[in-house]
Amino acid sequence: MVEAKRGWTRRSFLQLTAGAALAAGAPRFVGRAMAQSDPIRIGHQCDLTGPLASTGYWRKKATDAAVAWVNEQGGIAGRRVEVITVDTETKVDVGVRRMRQLIQEERVDFVIGSEHGGIGMACNPIAQEYKTLYLSMSRTDNVTGKAANPYVFRLMANTSMTAHASGPWIIENTGKRWAVIHSDYVWGESNRDAWTYQVKRAGGEVVQSVAIPVNTTDPLSYIASVNRSVDCIFVALLAPDMPRATAALRDLGYTDKHIVTADAVFAVFDILSLGRQVEGFWGMDSLPWELADKDTPHLRLMRKAVGLDEHGREVGTGLSSVPGDIWPAWSNIGFLKVNIEGSGWKRRSDTEALIRYAEANTRYPEGDLFPQGPLFIRPQDHQAFARYYALRIRDGRIRVQQELPNDAGIYPPTVDISSV
Repeated sequence: MVEAKRGWTRRSFLQLTAGAALAAGAPRFVGRAMAQSDPIRIGHQCDLTGPLASTGYWRKKATDAAVAWVNEQGGIAGRRVEVITVDTETKVDVGVRRMRQLIQEERVDFVIGSEHGGIGMACNPIAQEYKTLYLSMSRTDNVTGKAANPYVFRLMANTSMTAHASGPWIIENTGKRWAVIHSDYVWGESNRDAWTYQVKRAGGEVVQSVAIPVNTTDPLSYIASVNRSVDCIFVALLAPDMPRATAALRDLGYTDKHIVTADAVFAVFDILSLGRQVEGFWGMDSLPWELADKDTPHLRLMRKAVGLDEHGREVGTGLSSVPGDIWPAWSNIGFLKVNIEGSGWKRRSDTEALIRYAEANTRYPEGDLFPQGPLFIRPQDHQAFARYYALRIRDGRIRVQQELPNDAGIYPPTVDISSV
C-alpha cells in the first residue's frame, strides 16, 4: 500500500544510515563559519493564549529547546537557527494574520504551525501561495487530506491515525456499544468520525453522538442526554470543556461506563488533578508520560532539554506536560535539519528541491532529533507515522496499557500530492 509496507532494499538501507548520521546531530562547520552565515529563520505560529494556551506553552518550550540544542551542535548546515514566535490567540482570523506576518514581514524561511484545526486548514493555501514550507501542528485529518498541498508536512498525529492505531485494541478491551461526546467544531467532528469508523469496523455500534459547543459553561444537559444503555463513552473535548464534562459524568452516574478520551485529551489540562474522578479513564497518545514506560538516552536528552521530570511534569513547577505535542515540536527541527542538509537548501528558492528530497527520503531513524522512535513520512500526503500507545489512568498516574505496532496507525492516503 505504502512504502512502510515494502521490504528492505540496499537503497532504503543506505537512506536510513545516511539519515542516522544526520540525525545524530554531529557538529557541522561550527565557530567562525557559523557565526558569519545568515541565520535560518523559522516562524512559529503558536497558540500562546486562548483555549489552546496550555498546549501552546509546551510547543513553544519544546521548539525553543530543540533550536537551542541544534545550535549548540553547530546549527543546520553550519548556519545558526532563529525562531520568531507569534501568538494566534487560538483564533482563526488572528492565526491567518500572524501567518502572513511571519512570511511577509519577518521574511521567515519556514513556518511551524498552530495546533488549531481551523487555523491549520486556513493556512495550508497560504503556504502554497508563498511557496513556504509549513510544518502543521494541527491534528485535524484534512490538513493532510483534502486540504493538503506540497508545501505542507505534518509530524503531529492526526485523528485518523490515532483511531486507527488505538481503536481496535481499546475497543476489544472495553466494549462494543458506544456513545460519542465531542466538541462542536472541526477537531471534535474529525474525532467523532474516526472513532465511529473504528467501532463499526470492530463489529460494534455508536448509538449516539452528542455535540457540545466549545466553552459551554454548564454541559450537564448535554451529558444527561447520553443513552445509559451504552457500555462505553468516547469523549473528544478540549479545555476548559473536558473538566466540566468529567464532573457532569460523575454527577450523573456515568462513571460505571468505560470512559475513553480522544488523542491528547489527557494533556489539555492537568487531568490527574481530578483525582478519583478520572481513575480508570482510557486515553491514547504518541508518547508515554512516565519515563519508566519508555526510557531511552534520546528521550532523556529531550526531557532534560525541555525540562521534564520522570513523571512528565515540568521540573520546578510540577506543571503537567503534553508529550504528544512535545516530541513533534522537537522533531520538526530535526526534520528541517535532515532535509536542509540532505537537499543542499540555501534559500527560499530552494524549497521545492527540499520537498522533493523529503518525498524521496521518507524514513527517520530513532535518535536525538527523533527521540519518539522511528518515523515514516508518507510521500503521498506528507503525513508522518510513528509508534502509538493505549493509556489508562491507574493509581494517579498515566500509564501505558499497550504499546502498539509501528505501522498500526497507517491508513490509506486520501490524496496524492507527491512529486516523486
